[in-house]
Amino acid sequence: MGIQAAEAHGAGPQPDQPVPVAFIGRTSTLLLQDPVASLRRQVRECQAKLPPGWFFAAHYWDVESGGLALEARGHGTAHEQILDQVGIPRDGGLADLLKEADSPAPRFAAVICEDIERSGRDTYYALKLEKQLGNAGIPLFATDEPIDIAGANATMVLVRRVKQGVAEWYRLQLKEKAWRGLREHALAGWNIGPAPYGYAADRVPHPVPVKAAQGATKTRLILDPPRAAVVERIFTWRTVERLGLATIAARLNANPARYPVPAKAPGWNVQTVYAILKNPKYTGYMVYGRTRRIRGKMRPVPQDEWIWSPEPVHPAIISRTTWQAAQSAGTEHASSRDSLEPSAHPLTRRSYLFRGRIRCRDCHRRMCGETPRPDAPIYYACPHRPSNPSHVLASPDHPPRVSLREDRLLPVVSDFCDLYLFGPQRAEWLAAQLPASAAAQHARRQKKTTALAKRLRQIDAAETAHAREIEALADLADPQAPAVVALRSRILARFTELEAERATINEQLAALTGQEQDQHDPSLLGELPLLPAGTLAGVPPRLLAPLFQALDLQILYNRREDQVTCRAVLTDTTAAQITALLATLRDDSDSTSRDTLTTDEAECGVSIQCTGLVETPHRS
Repeated sequence: MGIQAAEAHGAGPQPDQPVPVAFIGRTSTLLLQDPVASLRRQVRECQAKLPPGWFFAAHYWDVESGGLALEARGHGTAHEQILDQVGIPRDGGLADLLKEADSPAPRFAAVICEDIERSGRDTYYALKLEKQLGNAGIPLFATDEPIDIAGANATMVLVRRVKQGVAEWYRLQLKEKAWRGLREHALAGWNIGPAPYGYAADRVPHPVPVKAAQGATKTRLILDPPRAAVVERIFTWRTVERLGLATIAARLNANPARYPVPAKAPGWNVQTVYAILKNPKYTGYMVYGRTRRIRGKMRPVPQDEWIWSPEPVHPAIISRTTWQAAQSAGTEHASSRDSLEPSAHPLTRRSYLFRGRIRCRDCHRRMCGETPRPDAPIYYACPHRPSNPSHVLASPDHPPRVSLREDRLLPVVSDFCDLYLFGPQRAEWLAAQLPASAAAQHARRQKKTTALAKRLRQIDAAETAHAREIEALADLADPQAPAVVALRSRILARFTELEAERATINEQLAALTGQEQDQHDPSLLGELPLLPAGTLAGVPPRLLAPLFQALDLQILYNRREDQVTCRAVLTDTTAAQITALLATLRDDSDSTSRDTLTTDEAECGVSIQCTGLVETPHRS
């Protein structure tokens, strides 16, 4: 019979009347405490507090955070690691306690915990637990509060609410201090978590003697040369050859002896390659805070909020410029495939020559290949849909439908290559293009340089102000007062953040200066072979696809003007790749008829202008 039921009959529980009680306990490993000792202490404290005749009828305890939502409590498995050591029966966790409390005949008439923060360190969820038990007629007691079965008085409620608020404050303060400690840990160059693929962990004794005596260590990253070479190759494939994740994984799996797989992994996969390409630690900087737990789930944090060490702290495998280029390459590549393999669609089984290379001028989204019927021409259509409100909001003036036939586009691209890349007058066309292009790029770089210089002046002013504040603190009567020490540490922490930002800005300025000094190498264009006009019109699609990949061909389609803008990028390896492709073409030239591949633009019924832009970045 429960406590309230006994009172309802007018008898009230006597001091020696047996009253079944449920023990509720919780411990967390956040502070590296001993959960076994903690739970044993909690049981002893509760046992000693029980009035005569009261006894434990059930034990509910967990190893989990007290800040979790009530619905998420009691579902973990951390308790299984100490179940055989703690020596305390376990009838379940908090979820099981609430379930039984809500049943028609619970085994207990009251619940007791060591102190109220054991029920939860979040005030809202602790109150919710208390109310749910109260609605079931089961009071919640704590050992540091008087156990009064007649009900809680005003003073008891006030003390409990204050303690719940303090518990929540302590939890939040602990998280803030832990975050600051981890931030300083990363700024000093120490690695957090396992060593990334390509590095090995160099464990050194903890700088604090007490922790070092306990065997604690800190970790710096050192190169693992065989795997570091694999990381460098992955970034080269992504930034130079513009390969997709699946293609890179397939290349790695094709030669496991040369490209050893990560530890405990059966092989390379898209997720593993993606994790390597997204990891900024390969730049030599220590980076922390890329993800954050929000509402119980790990969420990515914007890049401008990451914590970067002021200087490189371990050997770099790639440069920050290469890492940033890999992030941009991922955005540009999207989900397009890297080969000219036929589509997997069971009805069409068609191959799309310009897959992933055409974008819509109005919304800059990638146009996708489609075939209405197996015998119909290939089209590239913009995914914009007027019926989709988000599409309309992003591009309000977008035409209802934007599509382009492949057979109409092919001769335009062929003319672009003949004129700007492989024709005898290509040098003159490039000379006409470079001044305007250079002026526009110079203006963009100058604008960014001005903004970065302005930010440097703001940092100088802020650091000067902080320096004056520290000088003023030195004149105080008690420089070791807690408030003065706390203020000085905050000023130094902010000064460290400003210096880290200054280092990043200086690196960006150096990169901009390098681009300004050597932005073009027109001689790269002269390394390409000269070809007769119309040569590409007879190249089979299986060779055109790698040719377009070597040129990094990108096409922008303006539906309003029926205009196509072609863009190609030449690097040090472009000429060699094209020479190899032409050698293959010569072997097949006798068996290929150009007349069957040539399309008359007039017959297509569309007038498309071809505006060419050839970019030639400096040699690496």
